[in-house]
Amino acid sequence: MKIRTIIGTIFVVASLLKLACYWNIIHWTWFENIPDEPWAKYLAPVLLIWIGVNFIIDDRRNKHSK
Repeated sequence: MKIRTIIGTIFVVASLLKLACYWNIIHWTWFENIPDEPWAKYLAPVLLIWIGVNFIIDDRRNKHSK
């Protein structure tokens, strides 16, 4: 596994955990300490998911093109 895939996976998992905390699916105080601003609730996790997925897809594309 390349570093881009690992970083992308970390971004996606962390963002999904933050959204799960916000939706009261899990209760981790570490994720609940993030401010309640609208950008921190929705925009930041969605942006991090998008970045993480792009890291994973780009790594897979580069792997197959070589």
